Amino acid sequence: MPYCLIFPGQGSQFPGMSAGLDLRWTGDDSLIGLMENGPEDTLRQTTNAQKAVFAVTAALWERSGLDCPAVAMGHSLGEYMALVVSRAISVRECYTLVERRARAMQDAMPGGSGTMAAVLGLSADDVARLIEPVQNVWVANLNSPGQVVISGEASSVKEAAIVLKGNGARRVVPLDVAVASHCPLMEPAGKVLREYLEGVRIERPCTRVVFNATAREESDPEKIRENLALQLVSPVRWEESVRYAAGQGIDRFIEIGPRPVLAPLVKRIVPQAKVEVITPQ
Repeated sequence: MPYCLIFPGQGSQFPGMSAGLDLRWTGDDSLIGLMENGPEDTLRQTTNAQKAVFAVTAALWERSGLDCPAVAMGHSLGEYMALVVSRAISVRECYTLVERRARAMQDAMPGGSGTMAAVLGLSADDVARLIEPVQNVWVANLNSPGQVVISGEASSVKEAAIVLKGNGARRVVPLDVAVASHCPLMEPAGKVLREYLEGVRIERPCTRVVFNATAREESDPEKIRENLALQLVSPVRWEESVRYAAGQGIDRFIEIGPRPVLAPLVKRIVPQAKVEVITPQ
């Protein structure tokens, strides 16, 4: 049965996430200590969280032996693991790339001035319409039917949450992130990442990879570079990506990461699909 590997992004981190994994290859004892014991506030900082999620996910994937998926894709940061699985980038080079990405994103939002929140119970169109009058907040993730994520300046997201809850949103849940990903506020980070990517060796993937920004496959290294930079300022089209994979004959999805995040979304998008998870516990 053909399967698709899926990888979560920032926000799936937690103290204890590294249990039973050998992460010495990262060469970062301080980060390993954070993954083991926290404190949680330090671990959630963008530069720490992204490296931690990537490192744990990479170790879990290598331990799983699942190296021949028909399709690979990840949510935001998870897209980098999809490229590792596809042999487009080596795991160690990708770890350095993730570090540069995280630093650029954190520098673009000093002092945690940005944030994100999940909106439950409204369509993407309704969310976009309702937040349009609010400045500096955008639709960032199109996750599943009835789950949309907004992103922007912290005060704007708070204002948008009040509007959304007053117009039918079942819940508006703040996410455990300190940056406003996948919106125009990440333009400075996108520029830095685009320049850095010019020096990164990217091979043609040996596995089909579906990208967040387009919800379609891409194999040309130059276009992959552009998709990675575009991802920072564009919505993550996760629901469309899952439907695309299902339309290609995929009916088995396996999430690998610190904790299940994407599996419930896939089940809502494609109820008939077989969904599995691989976590440290």
